Parts: sequence; structure tokens; C-alpha cells
Amino acid sequence: MNLRKNKKRFKYIYCILFGLTALVLNSCYTLSGSSIDPNWETIKISNFPNYAPYQNPNLSQQFTDQLQDIFNNRTKLSLTNSEDADLLIDGEITNYQQSSVAIQANETAGKNRLTMTVRVRYQNTKDETKSFDRTFSAYEDFDANLTLMQAESGLLDSILEQLTGQIFNAIAMDW
Repeated sequence: MNLRKNKKRFKYIYCILFGLTALVLNSCYTLSGSSIDPNWETIKISNFPNYAPYQNPNLSQQFTDQLQDIFNNRTKLSLTNSEDADLLIDGEITNYQQSSVAIQANETAGKNRLTMTVRVRYQNTKDETKSFDRTFSAYEDFDANLTLMQAESGLLDSILEQLTGQIFNAIAMDW
């Protein structure tokens, strides 16, 4: 009988210790914004104009909005239009094109690829060593039986998510 009580106590204590350990570890580690100094308060993300040869009229605004959203949702930084912000991000869309991939034996494309490239100039006004001027690119493949106009809306969300994720990681995680 005494052995059962000890086992119950041990399980109870083990559960409490496990819960406390999980709580402590969770409060010590955060992935998002890990390289962003807690003293930094503001970020300015300028509109990214589309200078690509192929023009999607909504691309510039969609990309800029999604980039602002990722920083707004994953950091405590406040978006501002001031040039005095702690972090400044600007750039342009330099490429947005369709190309053929997966060429088949009869020399026709089995797949097409939509590629988007963005040049990003990042200025960290608090720590210039972290500033950069870099190009990011992402793509999605689609069936060659579809036109770009048919496939574009389904591909664009994924491409924008990839690009904004790459940019966020480069800035917030020093990758």
C-alpha cells in the first residue's frame, strides 16, 4: 500500500517538474526576432517598385504589404514612415518572369517556372555592421498546359511567402 502512494507522489512531482521546466525553457527562447535588439523600436519598409520587364500591376503593393506584415507580426517593431527609424528597408522588384523547365523528349516543356527576384537594401541605423544590399529570389513551377495568367494567382502567394521569409531571416536572424 505504501509503495502505491510513493508511486503516485513520484508521478505528481514528475509532472510538476516537467511542466515547470517546459515553462522556463519556453520563456527563455524565442525564434522570431532573436537578432533584433529589444531597444530597437521602429522600422520603415518603403514601397518596392516593380522594375521587372513583365508587369503585374498589383505585385509591388502585394509584396510590400506582405513584407510589412511579416515584421509587424513577428517582432515588436512599429512600422513608421520616418527616415529616423531604427531599421530601414527599401528596394525594388528586378525580375518577374516565366521560363520553361523539365524539357521532355519531344523538346516541349513539361513544366514552366515563375521566378521573382527582389533587390533589398537594409540599413540598420543602430548597428551598421548588420546592413546589407542583397538580392533574393524565389520560384514556383506549374504545369506547361497552363498559361501564366491561369497559374499566377496560385503561385504568387507561395513566392511572396518564400521571399518575405528569406528577407525576414536575413534581417532578424542574421542568416
